[in-house]
Amino acid sequence: MRAIPGLWILLWWVVASCGNDKQVPSGVLPPDKMQELVWDMMRADQFVVSFALPVDSTLQKDKEKIKWYNRVLAIHQVSEKEFKESFAYYQDHPNLMAVIMDSIARKEEKIDVVPNRKGKLVPVQLEE
Repeated sequence: MRAIPGLWILLWWVVASCGNDKQVPSGVLPPDKMQELVWDMMRADQFVVSFALPVDSTLQKDKEKIKWYNRVLAIHQVSEKEFKESFAYYQDHPNLMAVIMDSIARKEEKIDVVPNRKGKLVPVQLEE
């Protein structure tokens, strides 16, 4: 009979730990805002690597990336500190980070398709 109170405590702990994973502490960007911010950071990074550096070889890669990252933060009205703290939180909570990265992957998949003549979406064929 002594095991029953211990079982209740264990059950309560399991239920409490399985609470709403979507809620984040104050000071941490909510998942939808973080997803948009990470998406734009990735696009900024891609822009620097694919377009800015090949056009102007005098640019320093890291400095140029930081300049573009700061522009993205300004657009989203997020400080560097707030972004870094939020990113660290999501890294410590891989289940939440997975949701963010999955939504970015789905968004990327939508960009990589175009309608054909019949209106059906087909993958973009890039010339190499």
